[in-house]
Amino acid sequence: MTATQDAAVRAQTLALVQSYQTLIAQRCFDQWIELWAEDGTCEFPYALEGRPGLLQGKDAISHYMTTHADGIAIDAVEEMRIHPLLDPNMAAVELAVAGRVLPSGRPYNQRYVVIFEAKNGKIWRYREYWNPLIAIEAFGGMAAYLSNGQTHKEGTI
Repeated sequence: MTATQDAAVRAQTLALVQSYQTLIAQRCFDQWIELWAEDGTCEFPYALEGRPGLLQGKDAISHYMTTHADGIAIDAVEEMRIHPLLDPNMAAVELAVAGRVLPSGRPYNQRYVVIFEAKNGKIWRYREYWNPLIAIEAFGGMAAYLSNGQTHKEGTI
């Protein structure tokens, strides 16, 4: 790949990351899912037992987001740093969010590190690292967290 091609791919990847963050914050899931490759994967390496750690394919990712997105409201992205990586198809994102658990209103303030990998201008691989202990605390303890497992979104922002 030439330097010019490399720069174009990197710009496309960074625009994809920005669109991802914007659309998910606005809860525009129909538009958001169109950013994904048909064979995309969404990984949560720190998912607790009984929670999905890997979603494979656009349909599985869409189903997860539309059925689990109502448990946590993100009110603000307080900090976001996007780091282009050596591979122009990849970027790392650090962010801090302020939100709340629905319907209790308990605070949910979480930090994430996300690795994006694009293929042909679409999100092909997404890995989201977050602290499940913050989610457990936000839900009021492990029992409350587990009892809300079918109605909340585990980590994805």
